[in-house]
Amino acid sequence: MNEQRMYIGPSIPGIVKYGTVFIGDLPGELTKKAAEIGSINNLVIPIDGITAAKKALSEPGSVENVSFSRIENYLKGEK
Repeated sequence: MNEQRMYIGPSIPGIVKYGTVFIGDLPGELTKKAAEIGSINNLVIPIDGITAAKKALSEPGSVENVSFSRIENYLKGEK
């Protein structure tokens, strides 16, 4: 069975947008970027956990919140 997952991190141009839903394996480009920025993996959430994960995004210090910030900071440095 292919699990549905959603990305709830900041959009990464040319790779993934916030809210993208995946079924089965992640696309190759996203997998490569996740190897570079480990925080991406913390924000690809099984569909049944989306509500809790979105709530956690706004909680300072949560894994989701810290991961979102790390990705944003990485993207700012890349531009």
